[in-house]
Amino acid sequence: MQTRDEINSALFPFRPSALAACLVLLGGTLVSVSALAAGNNPRHDSVKHHYRQQGYVNQDGYTSDNIYNVDNLAYYGDWDSNRVFIVDVDAMQLLTTVEGTGDGPYGIDQEGVTKAYALTRKTESLTIVDNRTFENAGLIPLQHKPRSTNYNATTGLTLVSGGDKPMTSIIRVDRDRVMKVVGYDELSEPADFGGSLATGHPLWLDDRRFFMLDRAARQIQLWSRRGELLSTLTAPTSVHHLFQPPAYSMEAGDELVFYAVAEGNRDKGLSPAILRFEVRGKRLVRTGSVILADYAPQLLDPAVMGAHHADFHPDGVHIYIGSAEGHLFVVNKDTMTVEAMVDTGPGSGHTTFAPMHGLAIVTNHNATYMTVIDTTTHQWLKNIEVADSASPDYKSQAHTSGVSLDMKYFYSAASHDGVFFRIDLDTLEVSDRLYLGGNVLMGSFVWNGDGVNM
Repeated sequence: MQTRDEINSALFPFRPSALAACLVLLGGTLVSVSALAAGNNPRHDSVKHHYRQQGYVNQDGYTSDNIYNVDNLAYYGDWDSNRVFIVDVDAMQLLTTVEGTGDGPYGIDQEGVTKAYALTRKTESLTIVDNRTFENAGLIPLQHKPRSTNYNATTGLTLVSGGDKPMTSIIRVDRDRVMKVVGYDELSEPADFGGSLATGHPLWLDDRRFFMLDRAARQIQLWSRRGELLSTLTAPTSVHHLFQPPAYSMEAGDELVFYAVAEGNRDKGLSPAILRFEVRGKRLVRTGSVILADYAPQLLDPAVMGAHHADFHPDGVHIYIGSAEGHLFVVNKDTMTVEAMVDTGPGSGHTTFAPMHGLAIVTNHNATYMTVIDTTTHQWLKNIEVADSASPDYKSQAHTSGVSLDMKYFYSAASHDGVFFRIDLDTLEVSDRLYLGGNVLMGSFVWNGDGVNM
């Protein structure tokens, strides 16, 4: 396998400074319905009126056929061990555990109806979980540690991005077999906000092309399934993930417009930002950006900021993006301006929307509480205590949350406490807790239904 310098020299035979000047960031997304993630028309009548959680690549499944006859499930890995917890969310009971995974199961991504992959970030492999029996169905060896996946239901292929190397493995899911590995077979040490992972979240652009986010190089790369590097685009800092509005809000042509989260760099005083760009043939053209710190430069210090995740409001116009110092920014995608800033909590990251209630719940990874926002006014509503302890040194709250299909309950986990919990969306109080033990940081939900009808 070629090195990064060899591939870049062959593809772009001119100075890196010239490359940075003429290329701009591109992106793609897994939008609010699985049909678009599979490469289908985002304006298809059968899906455009449904809302599903934004930004949750392979973290929501919508069928359930298991030997326990349980409809709604949560999968969480134990980062400090080698097991996966399977929870009956309606009964708030631990259903079973999947034992003997590789070390450090982090994300537990759904790869279609029949299986999930446990991304064991401390090993060069991933573990197959049978969605019917919840048994450990074996390991898939990799040339790199896994970060996260993106499944394409049309082709039956999933992308597995690298945790320690800027590489992506393409796996044929029905055979659990690596078909191709692309990227650079070298260890990578990113310096920007967002940790040491070599890549961001991968994404299929269509059935033939996909994106790999090289965090250390601050590049978004467009690759073909055959292993050809088609385009390389630079960003001001490392990019965490790529996203789009909900499919039902798109107009014709919007499927080629994308958004990306630039994480920021505290040491160099670079603020996190959102970038907008589009794909024009093979060209990737930047069409806008918004730098979060510019909203209130006298108040906001890039040296303490850092973006983790952004999510689209159900209206398809506003983007909610948290920053680590404890604010959530409301960005208008059409004007690419910040319209509001809401006080949240340390480590502000993921946002989960409950459209029927007009609410958003913000995960504050380094606080004991979550923050509830009124999505009509974009204003703070209340904080809900969910964890016993919090620290800058660990995640007090999990990356993965979910809302029941009837919109009655919100589910997530107090990671460091090892507790899975449920919030009643009418009272906005924690109504039940389930102690699991371990360190539950990320996973997926399986809901026995087709999404929430808007």
